Amino acid sequence: MGSVGTFECLEDFNTCLQQYEEDTNTKFIVLKSDRAFGKSDLTVDKQLQWEVKIVPFNGVPFKIIGKKTYVCHQGRDKHAKAKQRRQESKVEGHEYSCLKTRRLMQTTKKMGCPATINVIHIVRFPEYKITEDNPYQKREKSSAVREALRLDPKRVRTEEMFAASFPDIKEHQNHPIDGKESRDIWNIIKKVKAGNRKSSVDHHNLQALVNAWKEEGCAIEYRPSQEEEDGTVVKMLLCLQTPWQRRLMLLYGQHMCFLDETYRAGRNSLPLFFLWVRTNVSYAAVGVFVTQTETKEVIEEALKVFQKWNSDWNPSHFMVGFCEAEIGALEEVFKGSKVLLCDFHREKAWMEWTGKKENDVTCQEKVLKLLQAIADSQTNEDFENSTVTLQQHPDWQSNEKLRRFISKWLCHAERWVKVFRNENLNVAVFTNKGVERQKEVLKHSYLKGHRNCSLSETLIVIMRDFLPRSYQKYIELNIKCSSGSRKYSGNVPCFLRDRPRIMAQHIMKRHQESLLFNARDITSPGENVFRVQSQTSQEEHLVNFGKGDEMPSCTCMDWRRHLLPCQHFCAVFTLVPGWSWENLSAAYSKNPLFTYDEVCLGHSRTLPLTSADLQGEELLKKNQENDNSPEGDGCISSPERSPSSPAAPSESTLITPSVKAGKREKCGTLLKEISDLTCRIQDGTFLDSVTDRLTNLLEDLRRHIPHDDILDLSYMPPSKKMCSSAPAEPLNTIPERCPVSGIVGDVGNPHK
Repeated sequence: MGSVGTFECLEDFNTCLQQYEEDTNTKFIVLKSDRAFGKSDLTVDKQLQWEVKIVPFNGVPFKIIGKKTYVCHQGRDKHAKAKQRRQESKVEGHEYSCLKTRRLMQTTKKMGCPATINVIHIVRFPEYKITEDNPYQKREKSSAVREALRLDPKRVRTEEMFAASFPDIKEHQNHPIDGKESRDIWNIIKKVKAGNRKSSVDHHNLQALVNAWKEEGCAIEYRPSQEEEDGTVVKMLLCLQTPWQRRLMLLYGQHMCFLDETYRAGRNSLPLFFLWVRTNVSYAAVGVFVTQTETKEVIEEALKVFQKWNSDWNPSHFMVGFCEAEIGALEEVFKGSKVLLCDFHREKAWMEWTGKKENDVTCQEKVLKLLQAIADSQTNEDFENSTVTLQQHPDWQSNEKLRRFISKWLCHAERWVKVFRNENLNVAVFTNKGVERQKEVLKHSYLKGHRNCSLSETLIVIMRDFLPRSYQKYIELNIKCSSGSRKYSGNVPCFLRDRPRIMAQHIMKRHQESLLFNARDITSPGENVFRVQSQTSQEEHLVNFGKGDEMPSCTCMDWRRHLLPCQHFCAVFTLVPGWSWENLSAAYSKNPLFTYDEVCLGHSRTLPLTSADLQGEELLKKNQENDNSPEGDGCISSPERSPSSPAAPSESTLITPSVKAGKREKCGTLLKEISDLTCRIQDGTFLDSVTDRLTNLLEDLRRHIPHDDILDLSYMPPSKKMCSSAPAEPLNTIPERCPVSGIVGDVGNPHK
């Protein structure tokens, strides 16, 4: 037991519980509660007591009205047996098999944590206090209390109290607990709040806030606007960065960063800029600065401050809206970086400009399609042809305003046309819609009710609420994707475990489609290169694993759109011994966007291995030792290639199949047809005979399953109709979320 607290009312306990959860970054749920808990009912037939484990003796008798027990939300699963019975029923076929169910990558968050909070609700009788702890006085006063309650309970003076025992943080087991860093950030917030309440300086005094944040370890550069002796005016500049923002900037900001201005954040008209990065689970603001104007020189000065604080920060790419001041400042400070234009802001600017009546665009829809065709150009020839087609349009030839507007964009074609900007991109981020959503949350949630606030008040909301809570969300999402937090399903390949959720779900879908391939579909024309036959056409796709700093690649549209392993990569992972995620080039596979942040786990406890886990480890070791064996492909995750394993086969050599994939596919097709037909049968007698024959067949299949096969044979791959390298998106369906940028819809081509 960690600590004990007493409270005068239930509201005080609930407030303390909420604060305890925030301080320890834990969550508790109700396990059980008495009906009388929280109710002032003296008629409850309970025995008078003088002390219990969490209420020491003080001479005052009391009654326990009710008890309530809270457990960690990752504690014991009280529905485990019911879930097991349901799973067994599904396996035996008793449940309706035509129902569509979800395939969860992490099946449960229950990890058996023993942490518990016990609360008791007591009613004390202070008028019957005894002076000594002896049996005689206890019997005498107990009788007096019972007699008084029998005669008239309303005349008895009482005092209600709630006593609770809170567990120590070390009592949490089997799942990660947020580390020291995240708890410190909440302590910082409390200190700032306390400092603001006690300070005699007004909240609107920006200098006082700067001093307070400096004491808490934040990096701050503040220069107020003032007039020099020679008459020149020095413009105001304020730059802010917390320690955790600095860490995320260096972790995720080496490839792509976003610079964006937030308008109308308060009644002040000063520009408020954020530096953003795309993390493995969300977008995060890693720097804030306020300037007096939006000129290139002022923005450049602010960027140099962040460059001074973070000497190792040198992004290869930046993404901005079409603001020449921002573009010029970034190119001046970061000489080797490439500045790209956001697709979202680009298309919004095109639509708004062509929609204005004064610009005299008579055929807006056609002009926008021609502009989008230029943006989607995959080769130089496509770009030149699309540009010529636009210049032949009547609106271009007759509208001088349109020619000037489009010419301005064409001058920056290398920043928004795919053929120019997609070079050396390690991640498919073509828009900053995720940043826009964060800005909307800031303005419409955190700054709601602060529309007329000053700059000081705006910064208080950002530093006290918006930034810490966004970081807390980042920590929670990273912890959730850890195998120490939630158990993974047996169908999930080993290389997809402990990966960010959206990315893992994206690749898992391609992995399921890849189960339709067989080894004859894959050949190897050279080192680190494979040819994979398409399942929907006679086309062959070239899969290149890359080497060193070289990026992996595939010729299919799915790879070019998402820059994540497609079904052709997954087919190689599954069917070719010794080839897996680890064989991808280090520049790609070690990208922090593809792993969870281990710092978020903090002082986590290692989950003890079960017998099934130990058995799986032994089977994986066996597979690694038997790379040359044709049965090595039976594992979900292909083992790493050992130094002694043979080189990749030549161009004309087919990969030897480990299983008869074609025969498995035929079996799956027949089973699917049987399942569909049984839904239409009305003859009960015939269904009974079918059930008997299928039961015998099932027993026969179980006898033929090898004992050392860890592949889940109950899994049925999707049909060929559902699998394609570039599936057409049907009408009235929810568009797919991009696994890297987090944007819903066709990334890079919203007008598809």
